[in-house]
Amino acid sequence: MPIGALLGLLPSLSNAALQIASPVTISLSQTLLVVLEAIGVNCLYAVGRRKFTNIEKMRRVNAEMKAFRSEMSAAQKAGDKQKLEKLKKKQQQMQKMQAEMSMDNLKPTLLFMLPLLGVYYLVSSFIKNATLVIAPIPFQMFNYGPPIEVPFFWWYMICSFTFSGVITRLFGLSLD
Repeated sequence: MPIGALLGLLPSLSNAALQIASPVTISLSQTLLVVLEAIGVNCLYAVGRRKFTNIEKMRRVNAEMKAFRSEMSAAQKAGDKQKLEKLKKKQQQMQKMQAEMSMDNLKPTLLFMLPLLGVYYLVSSFIKNATLVIAPIPFQMFNYGPPIEVPFFWWYMICSFTFSGVITRLFGLSLD
C-alpha cells in the first residue's frame, strides 16, 4: 500500500481509537498543522535572531554574567566584605551589559511579532474551536472524569516550547 494511502487512513484510525476512549473527534490534520506552525514560527524567529543579533557577543556577555554571579555568590557565602564592595561597584556595569543583551534579543522579536501573529491568527481561523489533543492524564483511563481536551492555543504553546530548544540548538543560537 502506498504511503499516501496510509497517511490518508491515519485520521480515521485515530478517530476510531479515540471513539473507544472518548466521544471527542480529533482531526489529525489540524493537530499536525499546529505542530508545523510551531516549527515554522520557531525557525523564522531563529533566522531573524541569527541575522539581527551578534550571537558571539551574547555568548561572551552571558559567560561574563555567569562568572560574575558565581563570584558574587562565593563572596556572600564567605562573608568577604571587601570583595563584595568591589563586586557591587562592578554590578552596575554588569547590569548595563545585561540590558544591552536584552535589547539585542528584543530586536528580532519586535521585527517578527506582527507577521507571526498573522500566521497564528490565520491558522487559528482554520482550526476554529476544534479539540486538537486529548491530554494523557492517567486517572482518565479509570473513568474518573471527562477527558481533558487541549484547544488550539494550549496545543500551540506546548508545541512551540517543545521545538524551541531543539531549533535554537540546530541554528547554533544557544548561549551556553
